[in-house]
Amino acid sequence: MARKQIWMNPPLERLAEQATGKGRDGTFSHRLGNIVERYEVIMKLTIVPELTNIEKMILGEVVRGSIINPTTTRHMGESVMDCASGTNEERKALHDKIIKLSPSERIALIESSGL
Repeated sequence: MARKQIWMNPPLERLAEQATGKGRDGTFSHRLGNIVERYEVIMKLTIVPELTNIEKMILGEVVRGSIINPTTTRHMGESVMDCASGTNEERKALHDKIIKLSPSERIALIESSGL
């Protein structure tokens, strides 16, 4: 397989620093592959609520152009209420769904929406 180039953002730089093993065990690409496999398992096993098209549009306004970090994940429900999309009732319905979700469920919701 041909070598791929990837963007080394700060989390990947930290991972590369930690991956100091020799050979296939402990290499950066091996460790990154393990993390991606585990992430896929979490995404497949995490049940998320169904969203209406309007709710997907509102969620898209919240996450597009945002860096998804602990703060944005924690305050996602409140951010929904600040959106221009949808009616107040539609934003409140999505807010009520999101505040019941764990952080990993919120990430899965974003991923399952294709955002």
